[in-house]
Amino acid sequence: MITNSVSIEEFRSNLAELIGRVMYGKDKIVIKKYNREAAILLSLDEYEKLIDPTKRFSKEEWKAKFALLDEIKERMPDRDQETLQQDIDDAVKAVRAEKRKAS
Repeated sequence: MITNSVSIEEFRSNLAELIGRVMYGKDKIVIKKYNREAAILLSLDEYEKLIDPTKRFSKEEWKAKFALLDEIKERMPDRDQETLQQDIDDAVKAVRAEKRKAS
């Protein structure tokens, strides 16, 4: 995928052409204002992939990812939430105490 940059003035002058390049050429256009990158023009398809993670992967890829997560979950010991939260709180307190001692 090609990424080009244009000034805001060039963007205003060539809006229709730039939208065509994004739609049909799959380009991404970085828009600069005062010579600083300010915004990006990208296709609706690319935008939807950014917003909705289900559109980034095929169904097979999703199944594989969730199978991996299920495998990891099975290896984790069963612990109730209160005990887990207490362990986290104890670990945080220990780290903070070490930092105070080192100061």
